[in-house]
Amino acid sequence: MKHEPQVSPGKGTPVLGLTGGIASGKSTISGLLAKRGAAIIDADQIGHEVIRPGGEAYAEVVAAFGEDILGADGTIARPKLGAIVFRDPAMLARLNAISHPRMAERMAGRIAELRRADPCPPLIVLDAAILFEARWEGLCDVVWTVETEADTAVERLMARNGFTRDEARGRIASQLNNAERAQRAHRVIPNHGDLAALEREVEARWKDLPAATPA
Repeated sequence: MKHEPQVSPGKGTPVLGLTGGIASGKSTISGLLAKRGAAIIDADQIGHEVIRPGGEAYAEVVAAFGEDILGADGTIARPKLGAIVFRDPAMLARLNAISHPRMAERMAGRIAELRRADPCPPLIVLDAAILFEARWEGLCDVVWTVETEADTAVERLMARNGFTRDEARGRIASQLNNAERAQRAHRVIPNHGDLAALEREVEARWKDLPAATPA
């Protein structure tokens, strides 16, 4: 069964795709955009939703990876699932093939809901580290990629997630690199640790974003 998102970029409130490597600082930028009235769709949260019991991808993920990934309450234990897929590219591809189309459908639905809201937000932000890998850029009118040095991202992951250095590097290596994302994005937002500079950059780029068009 083919799953296609049902949303058209360019109609109504503009959608900004916000991407960048894990621990690049996307959440900080999302927060800055939210302060300006943007509505945020967090792809990580969507990912949690589709694999919950009753979620669109739950049954197929359990069938594909076995009941050993389940916790005592029947929910999918993400650390157990992550331990499988992040050490085996074939397993990661299998999970992505199941979950990404369902996530796209759910995100498209959220975008449509926000565009119908009254009042309607001035901007919808799709915050997704794997925007390009999952081919979700078709949901967006414009894409920003946040760029930080790999060593900085490794240190952030070790501090924030408790990863070992090798685990952090493995997570980063599973995604596109900065140069690959920069080639496909409309705008690169540098984030090298200076919050004041990042705030100035976001303020400047906010003014460049497309205006809403009639739905």
